[in-house]
Amino acid sequence: MVVSPPKPLVCVRTVEIPKENEQAFFDWIESNRQLRQRYGILMERILQPTDGKGDWLIITMWESEEKFEKWLVAKEKLAVDVSVGHALVKFGKIKRYDTEAGY
Repeated sequence: MVVSPPKPLVCVRTVEIPKENEQAFFDWIESNRQLRQRYGILMERILQPTDGKGDWLIITMWESEEKFEKWLVAKEKLAVDVSVGHALVKFGKIKRYDTEAGY
């Protein structure tokens, strides 16, 4: 029996980023990169609407749903969530997506 490797999990959420907080928020995301990579994040993209209207999107990809679940309960995550950088923006709810195909 061949066991398939876990499929990556993609998470999408909206985020309201005040203009004056953009660079500080981007810097905060980068400052947490290595920590989240230890928990299995593969990539994170922050997308701005081309027309400049509406919410931005944050798209992350994790090695697996299991790895993402471990991040959600990691004691280090609490410090990230209560940090000044986290408070720079207003986050929407996370929507999870299974990876089925693509490259």
